Parts: sequence; C-alpha cells; structure tokens
Amino acid sequence: MERTYRNLQRISGSFYVSLPKKWVESFNLASKSPIMIDVRSDGSLLISPKHKEDSVRSNDEMVLQSSPYVAREIVKRCLSGQTNLVILSEKPIKEDLRDEIRWFVNALPNTEITEEQPQRIVVQNFGYKKIPTRKLIQRLLYLILDMFENLENSKFKDLDYNFDQLRKFYFILVIHIRTYLRTGVYVTEDKDFTPLEAMDYRMFCEKIEDIGSILKNLRISDNIKEYFNEITNYFNDVMIAYQKNNLELAHRVWKRKDELIDKANILISNLEYSDKEQIRELMRIAQDCKDMVALI
Repeated sequence: MERTYRNLQRISGSFYVSLPKKWVESFNLASKSPIMIDVRSDGSLLISPKHKEDSVRSNDEMVLQSSPYVAREIVKRCLSGQTNLVILSEKPIKEDLRDEIRWFVNALPNTEITEEQPQRIVVQNFGYKKIPTRKLIQRLLYLILDMFENLENSKFKDLDYNFDQLRKFYFILVIHIRTYLRTGVYVTEDKDFTPLEAMDYRMFCEKIEDIGSILKNLRISDNIKEYFNEITNYFNDVMIAYQKNNLELAHRVWKRKDELIDKANILISNLEYSDKEQIRELMRIAQDCKDMVALI
C-alpha cells in the first residue's frame, strides 16, 4: 500500500486536497470525473472512482474454459466475489467432470447451476451481498454453540448439518472480505469497516471455522465431559465479549486459557489414549478462543 501526504488547501471558503497524479492516471480520470468518498467512523476517508462499483457489476460474468481443474477455479472465483460463471468446452463435458462441478457448487452458499448443456454450464451465486458481514459473524458464533450442544447430546446428524451451514456462511464471509480488499467496494449493507477490521474479521472467523472442524469429528466420553463443559463455557464467554465489545471480559478470557491448558495436561497423564487425543483437540479449541479474544 502506497502512502502519500498532501497539504490541505482552502479556496473561497472550501477545503481541497490534490489527488496523486499516478492514481488519477491509473483510472483514466480527468477534470469533472466523479469520485466516491466514504467517511469512516474512525475519521478516515476512502476515495475511489465513482464508476468502480458499476465496473464490478458489469464484470460479474466470467467465462471459464473447461479443464480438469475448472471446478476448483469455480470455487476460487466465487470466493473472489464473482457471481456469474460460464463454463465452456469445445467438446461435450465429461460426466465425471460435470459431477465434480456439481459437488463443488453444492458446497458453496447460495450458489446454483442454472443452465446445463453438453458444452456449457452456467453457475450463479444468489443473494450473498444482502447479508451484512457482522450478521454473518453472529451466525457463525451461534452455529458453534449449537455444535457444542449437539455434540454433548450425541446428535451427530444435527452436528454434521451445523458444520455444513458453518462452512457455507464462512464462504460468504470470505467472499465479502476478498471482494472488498480486492476492489475497495463494499458488497453488503454494512459499509463502515476499515481494511484492518476486514482482516481481523477474516482471522476471527478462521478460528471459528477451525473450532467447527474440531467439533465435527470430536466424540465425548464420560472421562472428559467435565473438561468439555469448561471449554463450552470458555467459548460462550468469548462470544459474549465479542457481542458486547467487552474488553475487560476479553482480557479475563485471554488470561484464563493457561489455566485450562494446565488442567488439560493433568488430565492427559491419567487418561486412556483415545481420551488423551480428545483432550488435545479441546486444547486446540482453547487456543483458538484465546486468539479470537485478542482480535476484539
């Protein structure tokens, strides 16, 4: 990121600041070209060409040539904010590749195959822009709470469903942040977070997704149930600290992780092998929780 300093000027009662020449030329701007200025809550300004958002919309459709790796390319493009993808092939698309494309598309949130022909497949993403980023984070947190509860009650089918939902909402959040960082354009209703906050959101939710991955494969025996409940409460405190932006609680939660790790190490020395592995997984969750509160 380049940083440029300018002196504020005043002409006839109005304030002006000149734009960097290199930046103006890179967007082919001229006198009277419209620009967009976002005023942030932290006092900073975000300046971008007014046509930029229109440009993103007009380029929403992308054509991909069929190849053995096109399914992964679809995921990559969707995560970068693309909403319409057309896959073309000079020959009929093979059935195994078609099945792979369907499998990947089914894993993406609000994404469907809207057209299938022998040499053409159209993939569209619907509606992800309407979900505010902060609401997505709330949804991820509540899904983790559901996973803790379903795991405790041995509702493994519901646990798998929770994880599928978690993965889909996490994908949506990645789309939001990648699109914003790549283009400078907000794609959701909440238009008041900075690039630093966007990266914090991404790291925060990576930890949530990791906790979900651990819980999906975890099984709780009576020997470790008490410690599992402590980790559940630990995560719940992280969630409260985030929702209320409670820095004092966040600090207490951050410090409590070492106590939980010490207790886990004592348990490990007295448990069977399978239970030891489950305790180590719960220790990973404790570390993720500590990393999360550090971002509040």
